[in-house]
Amino acid sequence: MEGLTPRQTSVLKFIENFMRKQMQPPTEREIAHHFRIHQSAVRKHLAALENKGKLMLRRDGRSRGIRLSDVAPTIPIPIVGTVAAGQPLLATENLDGTMMLDSSFVGSEEAFLLRVQGDSMIEAGIMEGDLLLVRRADSVRNGEIVVARIGEEATVKRFYDIAGKIVLEPANKNYRPIPVEDKENFHLEGRVVALIRNMDTFRMMHRGAGH
Repeated sequence: MEGLTPRQTSVLKFIENFMRKQMQPPTEREIAHHFRIHQSAVRKHLAALENKGKLMLRRDGRSRGIRLSDVAPTIPIPIVGTVAAGQPLLATENLDGTMMLDSSFVGSEEAFLLRVQGDSMIEAGIMEGDLLLVRRADSVRNGEIVVARIGEEATVKRFYDIAGKIVLEPANKNYRPIPVEDKENFHLEGRVVALIRNMDTFRMMHRGAGH
């Protein structure tokens, strides 16, 4: 790359490949481990790359504070795993880490990722283990896929409000629609806008189904 030393080129390519595969930037320690150099040397290379306009460094104490200049900025999105009874959806007890996503992909609204459990939405192409990108919403249109809470349970279903009666409909013929009898115990967490799938897991599931 023009204007870069061979080592700076290698570091920049490592960062680009890491972000492509892991969907988050590497830490200084991970770069140091890969190249078998001290973190102080990594900092010098990163500072040089920043001076040459190849990346930007956040100086807010984050361990993953690298942003590439030629791509949209990434932001950390919390991943909700198993939801503990009685806890708010984004309570620390429910979180399963974060994932760095392109801010233009996430949008301006508050968002989170939900790890799918169960097979109630397989006919909508949503499988167990998928990550759903959910944008916070106070209201949605009929037929949209939502994350909702009924009492202490979070669920992913299609939303319908018919003449003031809310029904959550699965996308699996083996499950029945869920009528919301007590609206006081119903809370709309958000609207599902995207799906992220680990294709290795997907292939293993299908390989197992074939036996």
